Amino acid sequence: MKNIYILLLLLFSLQSSMSQNRPDGPFKDYHDSGELMLEGQYKDGKRVGEWRGYNKNGQVVNISSFTKGKKDIPEISFFDNGIVSRKIEKQGDIYVVRGYYESGNLFYEQAYKSGYYKQFTEEGKLKIEANYKDFQLYGKWKLYDENENLEWSISYENGYRNSIYQNYHNNGEIKVQGVILNDKKNGEEKRYDNNGNLIWKGQYNNGEFVKTWVNYNEKGKKIKKVNTKKEDLDIVPTDVPDGVIEKFPIFPGCEDVFGNKAKRKCANQRVAEHIVSNFDKKKIEKLGLSPGRKRIYVMFKIDKSGTVKDIKVRGPHPMLEDEARRIINKIPTVEPGTQRGEPVTMPFSIPIVFMVN
Repeated sequence: MKNIYILLLLLFSLQSSMSQNRPDGPFKDYHDSGELMLEGQYKDGKRVGEWRGYNKNGQVVNISSFTKGKKDIPEISFFDNGIVSRKIEKQGDIYVVRGYYESGNLFYEQAYKSGYYKQFTEEGKLKIEANYKDFQLYGKWKLYDENENLEWSISYENGYRNSIYQNYHNNGEIKVQGVILNDKKNGEEKRYDNNGNLIWKGQYNNGEFVKTWVNYNEKGKKIKKVNTKKEDLDIVPTDVPDGVIEKFPIFPGCEDVFGNKAKRKCANQRVAEHIVSNFDKKKIEKLGLSPGRKRIYVMFKIDKSGTVKDIKVRGPHPMLEDEARRIINKIPTVEPGTQRGEPVTMPFSIPIVFMVN
């Protein structure tokens, strides 16, 4: 009897590819309705040169290039009307990413991977200033109002809110100041009028009002105390904005992990554990596969409700494909990923690698 060992499980998000072992030469893929969807070239089983994606009306939606299967940084994407939606190009010593409104006006500009980020209204006014480090928010994130007055300043660490937050009046005076730790309000918060006078002071725990909140008049005299265990405050909790544009889905067991990188790593571990514990090795042993390393390539999506859908599998045997499909279908419902605060469907790719001895 052959021994089967599952060696490696990797989870990648956002447009991973199942291009391995393709025949060399031109490649074309089509929409279900028959229109051209993707075209490019393979060499030595890897993508090379320019690749183009199309929507159903024939409009180019993406142009990118590959070198020995690795995607090059410069690329360009288009709206359905043909206007550029996103472009990555080299500027001096760095690559710069620019996004656009459908009108063609600049939406945002940022250094690729690490560096500055600026976002603008469609009228060209500055809305957000921030910095990224390895694709994650880092340091001060600033939000401006319609008159370009500073409205919020929030500190980020490894892609999540983790320090002081400040909200400002139109005259520049601090309106609210508090502490947010691991993406939740924790600790003391102070609220001020537009003359800089303290009017409220109190505590949060895990985002909720706790203990006693104190109200002051403009001369600094206490005028009211509210025990939040016994009575309600006549103010609402502060809604601290979040500058993270895209958030990775949260898999069961990863609820207390913060930042997209850490969430992705946790998801890797949880999915790996799920596949290893559910993979039926006896089915493989009956197939009489030749010794060596085998791979099953799986692609699927996590939809807006957090459910697995659209599973596609390619493996060395139909029974292996069926087994991989069965396992992926059993992944429990997750908290879906979001983009700009709204749930979105996200694609994933998993190569299941095992050894037949």
